[in-house]
Amino acid sequence: MTHAPSTTTPVSAPDEGPQISDGLAGLAWRAFWALGALALVSALMVLAGNLYGERLLRANLSTSAEPLQIVIGNDVLDVPENMFRHADQRVAGITNRAELKVHWPERSGYRTDLADAFSDTSPETVQTVLISIARRQWLLDMAGRLDLVYQKAIDPAKPPRSVHGLTAVALDPAHGYVDETLYYAPSATSALPVFIARCNEPGAGREALLLACETDLFFGETLEVRVRFPATFLADWAEFSAELDSLLESFLVTP
Repeated sequence: MTHAPSTTTPVSAPDEGPQISDGLAGLAWRAFWALGALALVSALMVLAGNLYGERLLRANLSTSAEPLQIVIGNDVLDVPENMFRHADQRVAGITNRAELKVHWPERSGYRTDLADAFSDTSPETVQTVLISIARRQWLLDMAGRLDLVYQKAIDPAKPPRSVHGLTAVALDPAHGYVDETLYYAPSATSALPVFIARCNEPGAGREALLLACETDLFFGETLEVRVRFPATFLADWAEFSAELDSLLESFLVTP
């Protein structure tokens, strides 16, 4: 039997993919598109964060300047609604505390034209203060504690300085004050200073706090006020102190 000659189809070698030069180009393009995608995602996240943050800010604050009448202790206060930081405190009547955020020097609550100022997070440019009003818990405010408390807590290793017409003394960490400085202006007619504040100083490897300074004072018949404000306000402390007193007095409802 005669068999026809068989034809064998050559078996091609397995596909080894692109050459090295093609592989490097492909990797480069894939890396380029991956980086582009990451950049796009990052930009979208920043945009969404800004928009969402603004929506949160607007949702938590009111633009109404109508006064709400609240009662804390024996004092009756009329406070503009847009100064309240928390929505659940925007209710007239008896309450234990009022937490406020106020633009300075306008002494205004939240407004749409002040939205950027209310969301500012730079210690060098921030123009808002936080004011907490509550019933008095202490016998003395910060001015009254100068001689009894703070003079005994001054760091003996650091001499007093003069800053913006204020006496500045470092407080001793041994008394629990870490990177804190006390600023005060003595009075010519009273044992109590006309202005006093404690400020957190930037420590090693730590950025300045947004509202680095704090003071507390009594007002009305039964109230104490704790105020946090930027360190930049120390340069005009006398004006700030007078404006703060005026603002607090404007809240009081005369019997």
